[in-house]
Amino acid sequence: MRKSKFIQGNMGMAAVFAGLIITLVNSFPVNAQPVVTEEATSYENTEMPIVESFQISESSNGEVSTLITAIGPGIPQTQAAAEAPPESQEGIGEQVVSFASQFIGNPYVYGGTSLTNGADCSGFVMSVFRQFGISLPRTSREQGRSGIDVAGLENARPGDVVFYEGHIGIYMGQNQLVHSSNPEDGIKVSPVTYKPILSIRRFL
Repeated sequence: MRKSKFIQGNMGMAAVFAGLIITLVNSFPVNAQPVVTEEATSYENTEMPIVESFQISESSNGEVSTLITAIGPGIPQTQAAAEAPPESQEGIGEQVVSFASQFIGNPYVYGGTSLTNGADCSGFVMSVFRQFGISLPRTSREQGRSGIDVAGLENARPGDVVFYEGHIGIYMGQNQLVHSSNPEDGIKVSPVTYKPILSIRRFL
């Protein structure tokens, strides 16, 4: 009997306590704007969650607990978090260049597509892009007509594909090209303007 009165008393106190919390939380002003300083972002009159309901429960050992359910806007995101851009496509292009550069010095093999045992120009480009889940046509002419035309070297960025008459390679940036050149030189780096450019294509 004494235990039952004790539990009832605790439940009554919990109900009063929960009611006070609801009153206090819902009394905060809403729709306030964050104050941004150079050191940190602080919130004055920050939007607080609106309390919808509470629930008092008793466990098997007689302990009384209170569950408060809150709804509402809560703390707003900072502008930086809300406007965070997706992963940069330029960053992927740098990854393509970094991957392709691992094979500099490997052999040129006509008709080949192996990055280690030998590839021709289009086989090299095709095999590099395959590692990034991008399927390219087999020949340099087909590759040079695919993707998006970037309209000039001034618009090129790392990872773009540079098409020449009968040849193709990957733009590295800084006016450099990584490509499978010929049987004598294999996979190498050359100035991107070492021969006339027909088009520059983008697949990323």
